[in-house]
Amino acid sequence: MYRNLPKSVYSLAIVNFINGFGNFTFPFLTLFLTLKLGYSAAEAGAFSMLSMTMYVPGSLISSKLADKMSRKTIMVVTQTLFSLSFLACGILYSHIEWIPYILIIGLIFDGASDPARQALHTDHTNFKNRQEAFSLFYLSYNIGFGFGPAIAGLLFTSYPRWLFLGSGIIGLLATTIVGFTIHDKRPDHDMLKDSVKKNQTDKAVEGNVFKALLSRPKLFSYIIINGIFFFCVSIVLFSLPLFASYLFKDSGPTIYGFMMSSNAVTVVLITPFFVKLSKQKNTLTIIIFSFILYLLGFNLLAIASTILIFVLSVITFSLGEALHATNNDYFIANHTPMGHRARFSTLISIIQGSGYAIGPLVGGQLLEIFSFKEVYAIVSIIIIICIFSLIYVRHTYIRDNEPILPKIEKTEEEQLELS
Repeated sequence: MYRNLPKSVYSLAIVNFINGFGNFTFPFLTLFLTLKLGYSAAEAGAFSMLSMTMYVPGSLISSKLADKMSRKTIMVVTQTLFSLSFLACGILYSHIEWIPYILIIGLIFDGASDPARQALHTDHTNFKNRQEAFSLFYLSYNIGFGFGPAIAGLLFTSYPRWLFLGSGIIGLLATTIVGFTIHDKRPDHDMLKDSVKKNQTDKAVEGNVFKALLSRPKLFSYIIINGIFFFCVSIVLFSLPLFASYLFKDSGPTIYGFMMSSNAVTVVLITPFFVKLSKQKNTLTIIIFSFILYLLGFNLLAIASTILIFVLSVITFSLGEALHATNNDYFIANHTPMGHRARFSTLISIIQGSGYAIGPLVGGQLLEIFSFKEVYAIVSIIIIICIFSLIYVRHTYIRDNEPILPKIEKTEEEQLELS
């Protein structure tokens, strides 16, 4: 399945693996704020929302640039600055109260790298290999992530400074690989002009990014539904480390770290099978089923009282995550105008990310009022609404006889030599 892909795809996959392995800090951010700095759940939720919001200014600035100039350069510069912010947190750990502010600044640079990174992934793939390549990116990240949180869970208690130093050093390593092995492959003027003549799902359109998005109303509806769905997922993921500490007391951080590793192991084992399954099914049908798996996993959390049920819950919604991840980016990339890839990536990230950013704030407030189980019940109701809404969007594609998957035999990128 992953054979005969372009060399650049394998290089990007290695970078994703390293980034996943080095993701020590953010899975433990809620616990760091509450246990190390004494934040309440509501305060930690507010900070999490603020930190996610800081992605926006960086994304807005870099997205326009990434459609006009070197995406690789933008990614290397911004990721280097992001990694240096982690190193600063580790070096200045004796002034622990400064760390949240340094992270906020660093997240601006991380947000600036996202549009360039996503556009670079799309540029180095085509319709024929995009689903396999995107699943490889996702798979490689999660293989790394399978080790990272388990190590971070041990560091959190005994060597918390190395949560930040480790993330910074590993981030610089990943950025170095991008600098030396990846080249820019942005569509040129002739490719954009030629695509307009073809009836492809990613054909270029004239005008600004808002006009481009509004020219695809069904995709816009899908993105809004996804934003609401990510809002629900964000609430649960924000609550998970708190719930683990509530259930398992002092062992909570360590158990949570291994739970996140079990999440990564699950998606690593199941993703290749899901990619083969997705080739045979309607993409939106697969995404609907992923929502259902998330729903089942979150409902298991509502009855969790032992490690076994907690693990079963994580595995169940991890299956949903794997299905969603291997189809969501693929679906969006194939419906994004090729001349607007970076700007589309930013706009979609803002729309979908708004739900993800608001989730911790709302989750923190809800946990001040309701129990964990009641919060999970509220989330489940919203996800059920999302499922039926997405079923309707799928119906409109079929009703209007519009392609959900691209016609891979007529792509402009087949004329390119991918290397």
